[in-house]
Amino acid sequence: MLDEHEILNCLPCGVVITDREGRILVWNRAMSSLSGLSAEEMEGTPLQQWLPDIDRSHASIVLPHRDQWLDVRVHGQDFSGGCAWTFVQEVRQELDQAQADFVSTVSHELRTPLTSIKGFIDTLLRSGNQLSEKQQHRFLKIAKNQADRLTRLVEDILTVSRIQSGRLKNVPQRLDLAEVIDLVLESLSQKYEARRMHMHLPNGLPEVWADQDRLEQILTNLIDNALKYSEKDTCVDIYAKLDPEDESVLWISVRDQGIGIPEVHLDQLFNRFSRIDSPLTREREGTGLGLYITKSLVESLGGTILVESQFGHGSIFTVCLPAAQHLPMHLEEGLHA
Repeated sequence: MLDEHEILNCLPCGVVITDREGRILVWNRAMSSLSGLSAEEMEGTPLQQWLPDIDRSHASIVLPHRDQWLDVRVHGQDFSGGCAWTFVQEVRQELDQAQADFVSTVSHELRTPLTSIKGFIDTLLRSGNQLSEKQQHRFLKIAKNQADRLTRLVEDILTVSRIQSGRLKNVPQRLDLAEVIDLVLESLSQKYEARRMHMHLPNGLPEVWADQDRLEQILTNLIDNALKYSEKDTCVDIYAKLDPEDESVLWISVRDQGIGIPEVHLDQLFNRFSRIDSPLTREREGTGLGLYITKSLVESLGGTILVESQFGHGSIFTVCLPAAQHLPMHLEEGLHA
């Protein structure tokens, strides 16, 4: 049976409960999503410290949300000397439209490979004996590729669900970056020509501190995007180096020679369901979840992701992650425990 905290964490709106002195007792998961501030850092602190304009009447305030601002409606209700506050985003119409667009996009992305798989399997069942071995192999290969596409879509949706519910778990360890990149390039070589992917890593590069599955997914998303949205005769380069100002941070960059991203779209690039409308993107499959997932995975590893792009001159995505040679003491102790 769910306790009070679990019930509050399931609510779609932000809820904050304070004691009679105004110290925060509860800061639910939706409130963490709205504000970018976790319950661990908020509970026990004065509400006025974070929301100085709040009072015990209905009010409209502006709440900082990482680098954005969200308008919210605040309702205060007294109880036993304390107060409960409910925060409701006033962007419901935009969220509803985004959800509708997502359902439409996912439905299309599911229908296309399913139609292809069904069509080729029906042909093999109906006329398989009349097809050459080469034709049968080609049809089976297409069906497998479309099944792989379905698998990737389902995995993306499940990853988004784990991110939003806070169930994303990492097991960080020391990783040889060259080995991880080799695995990713080998996997992508089944989809793209190997000559289009070049790795440039200096000698003596330290290990990276990350969860291997997450790091592989991050690199796969970035390199796959770079290849997918570039012309077939261009290359993608992967670089890595230590941050020149902080040797505890490792930079991993993916550079393409694609059409680039207009500056007006850069701020929306990592949003859910976001896809740039251009002739090139309209020709490629995609749900608009890849970069949102990538950014969330990078942040779950304690890193950041940056993008540099000029329309017509390609893009560079840079992931900054902890270098294993400069681990904090408590992590080093955990490794040898």
